[in-house]
Amino acid sequence: MMLFALFHGSHASAAEDEAASSAESPIPPEFEEVQSTCLTPRQAYLQFLWWANRDPEKATHCFDLQGLTSTEVKNIAPRFIKHLNSNGLFIDTNGAPTSPNYVDSKSKEALYFDPLAPDFVIRRYPDGRWRFPPSSLKKLPNSQVSHDFQSRLPPWLNTQVLGIQLWSILGVFLLFILSLLVRKSVIFVLKNYIKKAVSRVNLKSLNAAIGKADGPVGGLCIAAVFSIGFPFLLFPLRAAHIVSIAVTFLWTFSLVWLAYRLIDVLSTWLLAKADQTKTKLDDQLIPLLRKTAKIFVSVVGGIFILQNLSVDVGSLLAGLGLGGLAFALAAKDTIANFFGSIMIFIDKPFQIGDWVVIKDVEGTVEEVGFRTTRIRTFYNSLITLPNSVIPSTAIDNYGMRTFRRYSTTLGINYDTPLEKINTFCEKLRALLAEMPGIRKDYYLVEFKEFGKSSLDILLYCFMVADNWNEELQIRTKLNLAILELSQELEVSFAFPTQSLRIEKDSPKHLGNPV
Repeated sequence: MMLFALFHGSHASAAEDEAASSAESPIPPEFEEVQSTCLTPRQAYLQFLWWANRDPEKATHCFDLQGLTSTEVKNIAPRFIKHLNSNGLFIDTNGAPTSPNYVDSKSKEALYFDPLAPDFVIRRYPDGRWRFPPSSLKKLPNSQVSHDFQSRLPPWLNTQVLGIQLWSILGVFLLFILSLLVRKSVIFVLKNYIKKAVSRVNLKSLNAAIGKADGPVGGLCIAAVFSIGFPFLLFPLRAAHIVSIAVTFLWTFSLVWLAYRLIDVLSTWLLAKADQTKTKLDDQLIPLLRKTAKIFVSVVGGIFILQNLSVDVGSLLAGLGLGGLAFALAAKDTIANFFGSIMIFIDKPFQIGDWVVIKDVEGTVEEVGFRTTRIRTFYNSLITLPNSVIPSTAIDNYGMRTFRRYSTTLGINYDTPLEKINTFCEKLRALLAEMPGIRKDYYLVEFKEFGKSSLDILLYCFMVADNWNEELQIRTKLNLAILELSQELEVSFAFPTQSLRIEKDSPKHLGNPV
């Protein structure tokens, strides 16, 4: 239900009309223009509002009555007022143009309509008067059904409670029960028919979207039932206006909720696609796109709600612009972090999954956000770094290595024959040349030095591995091959030993035994 516009207080409801002044009562200052007859859009509104429940015949002076019967002419003003009241709609007389020569800037025609309710148009006719044309009258629903139903009710249901008829209050409970039934029915159809039909075509992402749409769709069903059924309950204006705001909020909240869930499903699908590509840039961008989309949806939903609450969003944004300097000073760290994240995407010092060392932080990059970067350490803790400090910090990215170095010393026993040492070194070189995952153009196997307890042979090579797991697998295969070769050649590895020499002096004769 759209909010038509805002009027000083409200146009008279049914309860207020009975206590209203008669047609001869003095016209208050805000209605002084009623003395004129529909020469401007504002005067047309005022003419209608003042006389609608006092003298319906005078209220119709601002309507195009061609083709209408006398009965229809008599009922136009009451129907218009009841439609506005039951839907909680207000008329903005202050915002209506006061110029008799007003022209709409977009259509370039002599007409006026509130942007929130474009169906109710006022046009300027050749005689210079502004009137509601037949096209606007056709938008009015026929409320005769509600009145016929009301006339057949027992008298006790027409009694009023706090200014609201009892049958209208009971109707709200019936609408609530009906909305729950509609909600359950729609969710049942989604789960048992549409979801099964989608699963047959093997669209997992669409199937997941339907599975997550239960809650939002339920809220939309409740809002739809109240949007359609509540105007037939003929509530007073203020009560109907409150319900209109509540239903609008439920519409917007449910749509934002649904968009949130669909964004999650879409991002999951995109991440699955990103895993199939070689680059990791898409893995880094998708979480940011998900957050951006959610912020955008929330902002649009908030603006929509504010507009329906008659808040001047343009003025609000202008006010935020005036306070932009103060906001920037208060949020300078946030802005610095935001630009830091942009520099990370431009410079690409690391990607999701890279093993990095930033200052004293070492671990795997897990997420790059608008404000912070999260690094998972090797002892499984999560460290959050502000993006503002990363571009100005030295970053050691192990994940960008083309090759991974392996340097170790093989210590063999001192009693190993010379020919076995030469054979062992030659076969180690051949082993490195043939083993998959080892860089073939550069490796070293040399008799390095005489150790304290072993003859030390240096093995220096590089492995072709994309991650640490692959590196460890190649190391394991190489180490096992070295052990197998040592057993084949009967070359024993030394372990640290120490020789302890004990000298014992000959005993001196201290005297004759007794």
